[in-house]
Amino acid sequence: MATGAGTRERRVRRTVALASGVVAASVVVLVLGLASGRAFGVEDNGDGFRLYCGVGLIPRTVDRLAAWKGGVVTDFAVGAPLCGASTPSSGWLLLQAAAAGHEGAFTLTTLGWWYAVLVGVVVAVAAWAAAAGGSWRAAVLLVPVAPLALAPFTRFFVSTYAEPAGLLGALALACGVAALMVTAPDERRARHVALGLVAVGGAVAATAKVAYLPALVAAVAVCAVVTVGRRRPRRLAGPLVAVATALVVAVPIGYAVEFQNAVYEGANVHDIVATLALTELGPTATTELGLPPEAAAVTGNGFFNGPPHPTADWWFRAVRDEPDATRLAAYGALVRHPEALLRAVGVGLQATAGADLPYLASGPADTARPSPPGGDPGWSGARQPDLRAVLDSTPGPAWFPSALTLLVLAAAASTVAWRRRAPAAARWCAAAGLAAVTAVGLVLAAVLGDGYFEVFKHVWLAAYLLVVTALCLVAALGAGVGRLVGQARAAR
Repeated sequence: MATGAGTRERRVRRTVALASGVVAASVVVLVLGLASGRAFGVEDNGDGFRLYCGVGLIPRTVDRLAAWKGGVVTDFAVGAPLCGASTPSSGWLLLQAAAAGHEGAFTLTTLGWWYAVLVGVVVAVAAWAAAAGGSWRAAVLLVPVAPLALAPFTRFFVSTYAEPAGLLGALALACGVAALMVTAPDERRARHVALGLVAVGGAVAATAKVAYLPALVAAVAVCAVVTVGRRRPRRLAGPLVAVATALVVAVPIGYAVEFQNAVYEGANVHDIVATLALTELGPTATTELGLPPEAAAVTGNGFFNGPPHPTADWWFRAVRDEPDATRLAAYGALVRHPEALLRAVGVGLQATAGADLPYLASGPADTARPSPPGGDPGWSGARQPDLRAVLDSTPGPAWFPSALTLLVLAAAASTVAWRRRAPAAARWCAAAGLAAVTAVGLVLAAVLGDGYFEVFKHVWLAAYLLVVTALCLVAALGAGVGRLVGQARAAR
């Protein structure tokens, strides 16, 4: 009888895992409209070329470019690579895999299906692990999966950006954490699978974009504190996975950093100085940054969408010849003025409210429209005073993302005092705190890596994690209320 009951439990568990994966993949398919043939995606702003050029994809447009066509270019010819090498990214690997075997033609709808299937696989694996102690526990995955029903996040799966790989990694990380929350240390197989999801998720996110490195830090930290089993070596599995994950991705991340510095360092340094340091510290900060007073003229103007770049010797020295020194001077000035650094974090958090990125169209592109030579930054708000105007137009109170973050961090810290009285609520608070800290890390990486240039797109993954944060907080409240109700009934 016991064997029969165990067989039924395993069958139910597999069914729950399969159903969870199918539902999650179906959400992506429905939101993107993949089955309709008119996929919902994200217009290329020029960044897409960095990935598809090395795959040999050639946009079927009048000028063989995909950027700024008033919509999404989904149809590509397949030929020889258009560049020596794509930007190193796990997103490139997924694009390459999706395009493999497509001779002559490729459509981004195919890439959307790939991401939908991968989302389903991630959720199915996580559901199998979470259901180790009962099939109902797989319901915890609603928290990381629910934001995929929001088009601002899911539509990136139909694009040639690196961002969708980052979202897939963040989803795997969040699903792995959710599975760990509801499994016991002696459920070894389930915990090992959940650990694997956390590790793989952090690795995929961090190798999608260097700026997503905080996701890897979060994954490594989670793995390092997880225990597996009841015997003495129980504390070794998690740390070993953490170390292995860090070692595996060290080389590709190092290569990506070198590539970024070789190709975009000048642009990044210009943006840090012009759109962040001078914007927050004021024109008199030029002296503190080691720049002449005339450098204040570039305040707020991003490298790719400002006026013509300065031709003065100071600009070439600061941006081209001494980028490291200039960047460090900007960071040092921000550290000496912590109020400016806090404002920068606040701007980044507020920008997460604009995750729908309306300046990047989602419908079909005008393939007969030539791409403007200087780009079309528009709503991105990188130019001044555009940034403030766009921030003021984002939905909701400007203070809400920052207030949510502070509230969650306080709730997570407070669990030290009451976690034994309401363990489920405490676990949800801890998960919320992890998501919030990772989101802040992504915001810091965005503003310190490229200033305010296109900050809304750069903090887009942080926006996903803040939605997860809010849902974790709601789950914590629900668990706490449930605990109180249970105690009241027991006392009767």
